[in-house]
Amino acid sequence: MNDETLIRAALAAWHAAFCRKDADAVCALYAPDAVLFDAIPPFSDGPGGLRAKLTGCFPYFPDGFAIETRDLAVHVGGALAAAHCLWRFTGLPPGHPAGRHWLRSSTLFRQHAGRWLIVHDHCSAPFNPYTEKAVLTLDVDAGLAPAGCGDPGGANPVGWFELYVADMDRAKAFYAAVFGFEFTRLESPIDLWAFPMQPGGHGISGALARIDGLDPGGSSVLVYFTCADCAVQAGRAASHGGTVVKPKFSIGQYGHIAHLRDSEGNMIGLHSPA
Repeated sequence: MNDETLIRAALAAWHAAFCRKDADAVCALYAPDAVLFDAIPPFSDGPGGLRAKLTGCFPYFPDGFAIETRDLAVHVGGALAAAHCLWRFTGLPPGHPAGRHWLRSSTLFRQHAGRWLIVHDHCSAPFNPYTEKAVLTLDVDAGLAPAGCGDPGGANPVGWFELYVADMDRAKAFYAAVFGFEFTRLESPIDLWAFPMQPGGHGISGALARIDGLDPGGSSVLVYFTCADCAVQAGRAASHGGTVVKPKFSIGQYGHIAHLRDSEGNMIGLHSPA
């Protein structure tokens, strides 16, 4: 067999070993010094970490599932070869979390003692920069639609909340005593301490905030609506019976926000990544 055929056979062996839940056979396809950029944290891992992930996830897979690939391409040059494709799991029970998305893989092989072994494996999904969520579909338009205020995009409209306080230390002590919360200081021009946040978890999180001009009481809980550009929605509010309290301003690496009152006098917030 030529080198391209050997590479394709190695990838087929990887898929077959995974589907029969054979961690040893999967890991045998990797060089000892292989580096993996997996879809599951950490950012960088090795064959040992892969083995631990496999043994941990295999019990959640049924017998008899399969892997479907698309657009597999293989390129061989000397002692190195590269392959890339799109793939997904098939044959899983309805509602199984691993059966609802496509992934993309790039795999680098190196000749070693007459064999092609994997030295780098990158598996990931793209993400929507407007919602910061993984894109699980091959429908590009659906995956990149902005989740603007009132605009369709597949995301819930509310993305953040803040409780305004006059004394940050006193407020943190209260919530720690009542609920057992631990707070994380967010790097921002405003005094912002986040409630616990679980990436990928249900619901939303928020923070205790101390901002000059926004006092506790009355509008002490502020709901933020996620936008592509919060200046756009602030402008609309001003022309539809609302009042812009604070125009769009930067909060550093976390993007931009604006504050306004709606037609009924309720204070609300807008957030956009840019």
